[in-house]
Amino acid sequence: MAGDENKISVGMKRERERGPSFPFIGLEKAVERTRELYAKAKRFEVRLSDAAADWNYGAKSSGAFQTAAALLAFGLIEDIGSGEGRKLKVSELGWRIIVDDRPGMRQKHMAEAALKPKLIAEFAERWREGRPDDSHAISDLKFEHGFTDDSAPRFLRVFDDTIRFTVPEDTYKIEEAEMAKDEAFSNFLTNASGQRGGQVVPLDAATDSKKGISLMVGERELTTGILSKSGASFRLIVRGTVGEKEIERLIKKLELDKEILADADEDPADGDLGQ
Repeated sequence: MAGDENKISVGMKRERERGPSFPFIGLEKAVERTRELYAKAKRFEVRLSDAAADWNYGAKSSGAFQTAAALLAFGLIEDIGSGEGRKLKVSELGWRIIVDDRPGMRQKHMAEAALKPKLIAEFAERWREGRPDDSHAISDLKFEHGFTDDSAPRFLRVFDDTIRFTVPEDTYKIEEAEMAKDEAFSNFLTNASGQRGGQVVPLDAATDSKKGISLMVGERELTTGILSKSGASFRLIVRGTVGEKEIERLIKKLELDKEILADADEDPADGDLGQ
């Protein structure tokens, strides 16, 4: 029985070959796999070989075992029995993530699942004030925590894909209208496009620990600045791995919003409302 449990929970590679054990896919992909299983099996128990077919894997492939291990780690499925009789089924948490459409509930369940894997929860706490840059994080993982050359960057990808679900959705609401009005802000983003990008947050939405408000898990501050003499300012918060393409998309969105706001300002009807 112990051998079977290790086979499913750890997968096909021994820990010393890949470093510490963690889900080989992030939470978003794990939920997709759970959804595929639920579409075919609902909440009934199924053999791993049948679940593997739902995931387009061979019955004894490493991908099937690794997928099952990841879903178990996130608490999205449960395993029942042992040996040849071992079966899987979608858990209560996995089912709620799929079907609970009430406002805010899916985010709540996703946040719960994200911190179920022990290693992800440990590094979420370790990096609660912001994850180090990839090169520093990988060095720390390898020399201080026993990760291998292959597993360290893979863990970072899984961590980044997963930990973002622990942050409430309204944390990232941006006052785009005010920021889009200021040409200096777009110019700043253009100049910074070669760096890692991130989330733009109004200064009053989040401040550093010296001002009494902490960054969310996985976030780090890239820069702050003044936008106008009237006191308008900004703070650029970076989270995860975001590159030039994402920055360019943000620039385009701000430019589009700027055009919309300019059109609104020129609308003569705005001055005829009797206000």
